[in-house]
Amino acid sequence: MHTLVVLHSGAVAGPPGHVFPWLSPLAEQGSVSVVVPAEGSAADLYATIGRTAVLDYEPLTYPAGMRALGPYAARFVADVRSFGRLIRQLEPDLVFSVTASLPAACLAARLQRVPTVVFVGEIFDKGLGTSRGRALGAAAAVRMTAALANGLVCCSQTVARQFAANRTPLLKTIYPGVDGTYANGDGARFRARHELTQATPCLAVVGNVTPARGQDLLIRALPALRQQFPDVHCLIAGVPHPRPGDLAYRQELARLARRLGVQDAVSFVGLIDPIADLYAASDIVVNPARFKEPFGRVAVEALSAGCPVVTAAVGAVGEVVRDGQEALVFAAEDHEALGDAIARLWRDRRMRQELVRNGRRRVATRFREDLAVEAFAEVVDRVLAPRSRGATPTLAAPSR
Repeated sequence: MHTLVVLHSGAVAGPPGHVFPWLSPLAEQGSVSVVVPAEGSAADLYATIGRTAVLDYEPLTYPAGMRALGPYAARFVADVRSFGRLIRQLEPDLVFSVTASLPAACLAARLQRVPTVVFVGEIFDKGLGTSRGRALGAAAAVRMTAALANGLVCCSQTVARQFAANRTPLLKTIYPGVDGTYANGDGARFRARHELTQATPCLAVVGNVTPARGQDLLIRALPALRQQFPDVHCLIAGVPHPRPGDLAYRQELARLARRLGVQDAVSFVGLIDPIADLYAASDIVVNPARFKEPFGRVAVEALSAGCPVVTAAVGAVGEVVRDGQEALVFAAEDHEALGDAIARLWRDRRMRQELVRNGRRRVATRFREDLAVEAFAEVVDRVLAPRSRGATPTLAAPSR
């Protein structure tokens, strides 16, 4: 079997990294071709299991209202043609799109009568007070994805519920899995490299530097935390997207730290590889997100590494961790509640140990990588089976 994989980014972070283990068995049993919109770490990773190529297409976009419809339509038609030519050239048995915001690939596959599976790792309505135009565009993206794909694989039940009202042939929730590598970090080496030997507690935020991720909330919590714990330190791991808003936000974070007098307690450490070193060096991992989190992988990784978690109650976080059982959960946008949760957790060593113990148990039973690989293989089998009978997949209720 030949599978064509369409990535939305040249970087391996996020969905391209989540689904890579799912695709390795397909490469072992057949062949895999991968297209990316730009060179980067994702192309390097996927080159280990198949052929990779750069194709000129617009990733992660949908019309943001009537005014943007014209330019979007022109680009959409061009992308459909590009994907169509590629599909005719490669003649894949399956197209797997690693984003729901690239319907051009799905339409091209439908026109060429090739079954398509889409990984949905995003929530279209991010809960950030977007304009009516963007809300309409998001709703259109949901309907288009549901109409074109033969199967949808969602990273959480929260994401899957977006498609409940649509006639979708196959809707399956598969939680991204984690392996044991996150527990093998060298915290002492990381602390020495970044001059953090005295940091107590050492707090870490992991993710793209963007307003949606809420790194500013942790910085705002630092003055009160510093009064209680003079050696507290905050690590911000990640970089901004090359978008003006995110680049400006990165500068604003530095200005905010200076304005609050905590600039010496904040380190911008960029992208960390291996990320296990950061987890090993951290006393508490914080997720201060203000948008609807589609899954919350950082919490799973941190707990797997044995690091306690404090997280905002957003999106699918409640599916991943439960307040007081695997993590401490605070109300989104409330930096005082965030600071209180951190202080409470740092003062109670027994609580930290219990949260980690419970969290590791939950990861081992619910977020294992082998479970995700097996579930994805079943989706592929179900999508391809009707083709051999000359039929289309029958409707199925969302998997729980």
